[in-house]
Amino acid sequence: MIDLGATLELKRAGSYSNPRRPGALLPVVYGDLTFGGSGGLWPAVCLDQDAFVYALAGHALRPLAAGNAVGLYGGGGQVIDPAAYTLDLAHDFEGRGVIATATFGEDAKSLEPITVRAQGRADGEGGLIANPVDVARDLFLNLAGAAPDELESASFGRARARAEALGYAAAGVISKQATLGSLLTGLLSDFLGSWWRDGAGRLKVFLDLGAGSLSESEIAACLRQGDLSGVSVEARLAEMVNRAPARFAYNFATQEYEDFFDGLDGQDLRAQGMHGLASATLELAWVRLPSVARTVSGRLVGLLGRPRRVISCRENSLANLPLEKGDAVLISLSWLQDPQGRPLKNQIVRVLGLEPDLDAGGMGYTLLDSGLYKTLATPADGQGLADGSLLAGGGRDRNDY
Repeated sequence: MIDLGATLELKRAGSYSNPRRPGALLPVVYGDLTFGGSGGLWPAVCLDQDAFVYALAGHALRPLAAGNAVGLYGGGGQVIDPAAYTLDLAHDFEGRGVIATATFGEDAKSLEPITVRAQGRADGEGGLIANPVDVARDLFLNLAGAAPDELESASFGRARARAEALGYAAAGVISKQATLGSLLTGLLSDFLGSWWRDGAGRLKVFLDLGAGSLSESEIAACLRQGDLSGVSVEARLAEMVNRAPARFAYNFATQEYEDFFDGLDGQDLRAQGMHGLASATLELAWVRLPSVARTVSGRLVGLLGRPRRVISCRENSLANLPLEKGDAVLISLSWLQDPQGRPLKNQIVRVLGLEPDLDAGGMGYTLLDSGLYKTLATPADGQGLADGSLLAGGGRDRNDY
């Protein structure tokens, strides 16, 4: 099983015969880095000082024929005439594996540092890998070399569909050595996502913990009030965010963010009136599009704009021992109220943490209130009055489970 704490090894210029700087790392590039900011976004690496060959990435880039508009820039920020170089975006240079290169017709040292703007890795069909969950999958399987059965496919499928529905697009450059776990965290956190290993050691991912909607098949268990003890509830005011400006369009060459979203569109004015302004500025290194920055900001405010209830409790049995972090469960607590002032019934919470006590036969839970509840559709059979007391499909299910 792959170690997520191990460093993801990048190709080095020193593996080639005549590099300018043997210690330079060949970058890994994902997504569409032709958008946002200005000039080149990451440095090219000289692999052959005599033949004037520069690596644009330590792997193949999306083909030119598929629409990859590659641009090179000189040290002064000027566009380098494309007639000055020849591109090979899938070049088995010196027989050491496929990389992307630019070969100049004459010595280009005076232009250095040469920087690049282009589209990154493509999938097997030539499509750009840009969905953040697809980037995580490719990073885990194809670059880190994990086996397919080390990935929990159901969670990846759900997260991928959510990212696609939200219009998320990831674009970034890995140009420094880092652990695989930290790379996954940096990528997914820019889209309000997280990862962990399940009980079988498989990698699971989740986007927007606590937000959105769920199908009934995703409810993993029901925690009954009679089986619980030591129940406590807290609202985490310190974690509240009702306005989320964002820096994005990161330039990996200058190490600066080149665009900004002020967070005014999507702020929660009602929450600000009740609790005061709680602003947190996001730094989204994997985001280049204003629309994506706006969506991430709005989703964060929707998630943390009001104090979120965190429930700690103990279940006096091991009936739900298979539960894992991130699972959705139902909980009912008669002494807590829903927004309608009625006892909290069939509220959907997410498992943030759990501590099994096998000796005592119990489980400790930390649960995040998602703000959602199990709904019950009302049949249109004439038995219910159309007086506003019932909802056709969004009413809270108050049955016992």
